[in-house]
Amino acid sequence: MSNPLTDDIRVMFYKEYKVASCIQELLKEKLQLEIDEHEIGYIALHVHAAIVDENVSQAMEIARTVRECISLVEKETGNSIDVMSLGYNRLMNHVRYMVARAIHGEKLKMNLNEYMSVKFPEAFMAAERICRQMEKSLKLPIPDIEIGYLAMHLERMLDTDINE
Repeated sequence: MSNPLTDDIRVMFYKEYKVASCIQELLKEKLQLEIDEHEIGYIALHVHAAIVDENVSQAMEIARTVRECISLVEKETGNSIDVMSLGYNRLMNHVRYMVARAIHGEKLKMNLNEYMSVKFPEAFMAAERICRQMEKSLKLPIPDIEIGYLAMHLERMLDTDINE
């Protein structure tokens, strides 16, 4: 069964994916059953859900939303992001926790919006558009305070791409 989020799950839930990968050999050895990386991704979601005591559907929703957000970032910046890069890992983790905060109604404490909007207006405006689109996708409000943090990650990623 195909899983379009396999690469994201592999990065986002790294430890869980490693645990799920161990099952692949066991299934082959004990039951002569072969599973591919997509099935491992689904198993990793179950492992993650069990560890953090959340629904598998919620873990899948977070993974889907992170993938969607990364796609929006790629569209906004005109850059393709390598899922194996450090920039992707940082951005993905930020988006993952941003989505989790929105789902659980948690708020950041420090507001970077004024600084980021003045110092990096393009990244800030892109982050604002992305956050508004994420609200529609999640059907949940994304607090404005998240915009500055996302802008910081966008700017860092763009700066890293330019300087490499």
